[in-house]
Amino acid sequence: MLMLHQHITRALLALFLTTLLLSGAISYFAIKSDNIDHYRNNLESHINILVRELPQMNDLDSFAKRFRESTDIRFTLINEEGMVVTDSDHDSETMDNHSHREEMIKAGKASFGYSIRFSDTMKSNFLYVAHRFSMNDHVYFLRLAKNIDTIMHNFYALWFKIAIIFTVTILMGLYGAYRFSQKIRQEIDNIVENLQQIADKDYRIKLSSHFSMEFLEISNYLKKLASKLEKRAKQKRKYTAKIKLISQQRSDVISAISHEFKNPIASIMGYAQTLLDDPNTNAQIRERFLGKIVQNGQKISNMIDRLALTTKFENGDFTTQNTTFDLVKLTQEIAQSFREKQPTRTIHTELPAMYMVSADRTMIELVITNLIDNALKYSEESITLVLENDALHVKDQGMGIKSEEIEKVTQKFYRSNSHSWDNSMGLGLALVNYILKLHNTTLEIQSSLGVGSDFSFKLPSN
Repeated sequence: MLMLHQHITRALLALFLTTLLLSGAISYFAIKSDNIDHYRNNLESHINILVRELPQMNDLDSFAKRFRESTDIRFTLINEEGMVVTDSDHDSETMDNHSHREEMIKAGKASFGYSIRFSDTMKSNFLYVAHRFSMNDHVYFLRLAKNIDTIMHNFYALWFKIAIIFTVTILMGLYGAYRFSQKIRQEIDNIVENLQQIADKDYRIKLSSHFSMEFLEISNYLKKLASKLEKRAKQKRKYTAKIKLISQQRSDVISAISHEFKNPIASIMGYAQTLLDDPNTNAQIRERFLGKIVQNGQKISNMIDRLALTTKFENGDFTTQNTTFDLVKLTQEIAQSFREKQPTRTIHTELPAMYMVSADRTMIELVITNLIDNALKYSEESITLVLENDALHVKDQGMGIKSEEIEKVTQKFYRSNSHSWDNSMGLGLALVNYILKLHNTTLEIQSSLGVGSDFSFKLPSN
């Protein structure tokens, strides 16, 4: 842009100087021509006056000299044959025939004739104006001449003054052009600097121009451009952060699924390989190994069901089917089912005789099952189920949860580094959270390290 500015400046300067020089040359010749025309018209005026007075003159020689002295104009009277009758500057008898002079020939054809030529007699350039007229029944030519050097001296004096004015004008124009160029360059430098700033992704530009409307418009456009680019940069950063988060979540999902599927798959493969390696395995052992394979397969199936159910909740594809049922009876049934599966564990219940609620029975069953499963998994002592103040509590005496992790344990795929609080891929408590939100309630967690945890939720009595 700076190179373009320099080329434009040089071109404008060259055009300006060329215009001035051409103007000076044209004015020089125009003023010179006007000056000569002025003197020619002046001589014609003198001739018009003289031809009226000449018939009354008795001594033409004396008159010619007096006229020369008073006007500094050469006076020459010539007869029809071209012979000089009288001349203010020379003896007429010594002068040549003037019939072939240019001004004489022109005057013979028209009223006036003129020429500019060198005078051999006077050894100088003269402006000649001749006029053909009649006097005393004879034809004469009255010729007046003005020294061209005198005319040019006056012209040069005038032109010198004009040249001074031209020179001053040129200098002022050059200075103005220089200042104008500097101002434009400063504006362009500011634009280039701000463009570089935008290129460096710094959009806090400060550009203002009062030099011309064009530069003001450019500065406003640059400000709008910087504002748009800044918004796009912020959107890009948010989008990039979102992509990174999604990528991280995807990695967490893959890691969680891989971790949770590894153990049951390894068990299935181990039991199956043992059976394949020894076809004569004892029937009781074979039955037990096949049971383990089925059990681990069921575990994988449950994990897949939980993952699919969580996706449905997130996408809003699930709606509750509310019915009225006894929460106490449902809790007792779930507790008894766990006692049968894990006879070595103790599950206490402190429940009233009845507590009727209106909710989706299947979903609430899944909530209670997950909470009890969690309590048994992360506690080696007994657990207690308590219903008080419209809230069902599942209490354990396990290792507890750190306070900074309490809000995170209900997030999908969350796994605590301190004690592997993974909740079967981190979906158990996430499912509980989704289901309770559909029932306009929340999961409350109270926990102390080394003491235990209390998971509870409220369902108002119907």
